[in-house]
Amino acid sequence: MSIAGLIDPSMQSVIWSKTLAEPIIRFPTLEEDQIADVLVIGGGFCGLNAAIHAARHGASVVLVDARTVGAGASGRNGGNSIPHFPGTMTPSDVASILGAKKAQALCELVVAGSDMVFRQAAEFQINCSSAQNGWMQPAHSQHSLPKVRRAYEEWKAFGAPVEWHSAADTHDLLGAVGYVGGWSNPTGGSVNPYGLALGLARVAVKAGVRIFENTPMQRIEQTTTLPVAVCGELRVKASIILIATGGYTEDVFKEVQRSAIPVNLYQVATKPLRKELRASILKTQMCFSDRRKSGGFGRLDAEGRLITGGAVFALGNSRRYGESHARTRLKLLYPQLSEQDVALEAYWEGFCAMSESHLPHVLRLGANVFSLVGFSTRGLNLAQNLGRLLGEFAAGKAALEDVPVALVERRRDIAYWPIKSCAARYIFPWFQAQDRLGLS
Repeated sequence: MSIAGLIDPSMQSVIWSKTLAEPIIRFPTLEEDQIADVLVIGGGFCGLNAAIHAARHGASVVLVDARTVGAGASGRNGGNSIPHFPGTMTPSDVASILGAKKAQALCELVVAGSDMVFRQAAEFQINCSSAQNGWMQPAHSQHSLPKVRRAYEEWKAFGAPVEWHSAADTHDLLGAVGYVGGWSNPTGGSVNPYGLALGLARVAVKAGVRIFENTPMQRIEQTTTLPVAVCGELRVKASIILIATGGYTEDVFKEVQRSAIPVNLYQVATKPLRKELRASILKTQMCFSDRRKSGGFGRLDAEGRLITGGAVFALGNSRRYGESHARTRLKLLYPQLSEQDVALEAYWEGFCAMSESHLPHVLRLGANVFSLVGFSTRGLNLAQNLGRLLGEFAAGKAALEDVPVALVERRRDIAYWPIKSCAARYIFPWFQAQDRLGLS
């Protein structure tokens, strides 16, 4: 499946391109052969972090992107760094998938990950409107409450700095109606994700990384010496190749593409809220996400816009459907919002890679060719921190076992991948039905 025709590759519709504090940097197209210790394919959070940390450990690094840096999932998401797994997945759930040792390491990475994201942005002096004001998972129904409570209890036992909130406290913190309790972690927060990606690219160049945009790789050749990535008549030879294309993986890397489902998501931004509304709606600028299948998350940007979204319904006019659903959901959460308040300033779409386990995994595609994929809506935290570890591995400063995710040694496609990847674009009404029936 090619996504090239399904999404506008420019960032003009994305609100983050209009609120940037980082300068937009454009990089050249590959025009001559390159040799490096490490080749990174993909210029998002994972690839940029892998490139930066490999270079900081002394490796020569080339990074190529088929489009432009940050124009994939990394620049299009809602901008929330969440110290938790998808949904109500718990540390014990992760242990049942990965085993005790890797689960312990991954849980430690997740719970410390948001702090690491904000610390790194500060260390690199990236101007990405960082707001580390915490994240909450509220329970939207009595059905969801015990699952949300279980997630809280397990993280508390793990030693995470989590706090339980009553229905009244949840309402006070979020300003939203209908929640019956929830838990929060103060290390979560929000950024301008496109600004963060551009800032990471700036840091990568300073570290010596050679970046090339609009350079789609067509294949990887396994030679008797080093693997070679091919783009037309051009070759990039490297000791190690890392593929970090996520939900934007094209047919050329089918093993990577078919190990996760590319889920088409949309985001919307209102106009900046009136001052009197901001006194009660997310007054602490905490971000949140609940268990609703059809989208139940929100945050404010630096100028007071409400940001939310959900899964794209591709039948007919997806934008009209998404905007209508977003306005309805915002008014459900915040009845004080008028029609004028939920007038939308921006709507945009993108893809994320959902793995079957909802956890990322490393694929070994050859003796020295690896891919890290499947962040399942948790990329702002996990893609950066796991990308850093992958970069340290590529530079010879860590072992592959130090990347605490499943290692897939041979091709393992998701069963019925073509059907599932297509169905993912038409399933949104079923998500809505589950929410209405109280099944989420």
